[in-house]
Amino acid sequence: MKKLTVLLSLLLLSAFIAKAQESDAELTKKVKAISKGACECIAKIDSDLEDVEKNEKIKSCITAEILADQMSNSLLQQLEKVKDSLGKMTSEKDTVSIEFDPNNNTIILDENYDEIEEYLLRNCSALKQVIMTSDKKHKNSVSEKEEALKYYNEGTQHYQRGEYENAVVAYRKAVKKDRKFAFAWDNLGLSYRRLGNYKQAIKAYKKSLKLDPKGKVPLMNIPIAQSYLKKYKDAIKSYEKFIEIYPNDPEGYYGISRMYMETKEYEKSLDNVMKSFIMYKEINSPYHKDAQSIIVMLYDIMKKENMMDTFQKIAKKHNINIQE
Repeated sequence: MKKLTVLLSLLLLSAFIAKAQESDAELTKKVKAISKGACECIAKIDSDLEDVEKNEKIKSCITAEILADQMSNSLLQQLEKVKDSLGKMTSEKDTVSIEFDPNNNTIILDENYDEIEEYLLRNCSALKQVIMTSDKKHKNSVSEKEEALKYYNEGTQHYQRGEYENAVVAYRKAVKKDRKFAFAWDNLGLSYRRLGNYKQAIKAYKKSLKLDPKGKVPLMNIPIAQSYLKKYKDAIKSYEKFIEIYPNDPEGYYGISRMYMETKEYEKSLDNVMKSFIMYKEINSPYHKDAQSIIVMLYDIMKKENMMDTFQKIAKKHNINIQE
């Protein structure tokens, strides 16, 4: 198995480390500009794709924007050379020869990739939507009742605009018209969660689970709502259920590791977050950075708690190399 490396010290600094020839402000401006285009590209990705394919398309969006930025800058530099050369012409007899040499320009496809990915994780809602959406349809997923669908679509429009109270009203009407409309229950739960009404969110998710016990959206979001209510042990049980049904999904291991941190069960937390880190890396998910951040926090905590032997033992178990 390939050994993965986690760098500890730099992760505790700013996400944007400037190169020698670029100031922090310049790099941040560049990252924001490239991220804007990448986010627009990501918003067009089909959420129904498998995770591996979605992550490949996300990577392609980022790489394409980096390439476009570098090509644009290269062309501008060439045009500046033309401008300078033309400015030096003193008479009609003066001639100037301009040659565009594309081989003279170095294109680095992954330049600032980590900084851009980090920025997108924090600021691109489309990225979160694409990664987190996993609406696998079953017989109760979508209603066949016209009025239920009308209210569902209204709710979705409100939700996308951030009008969560109106979304709740619409989704409640949808499930009133069709009590077996699982996706409407899911979205009702998501809307309640956005409003901070976690108890109602859990109730809506559980209604969806009665219709489909393997529903990924409710299984994933129940423990999140429970964690907001500080019911960490309940959240651990919910994540265990998620992992039992979806053992190959890193979200369960990442989520439960955070709950074990809250209950100060650091050994279990580290074991699970390292599992998630490896799984995220295997599918090229940008969320491996979040897992890496948890590993850094646990390193600091366990060092203070004189648990470094345990830390290193778990790291070795997962073939993860720790570098300070």
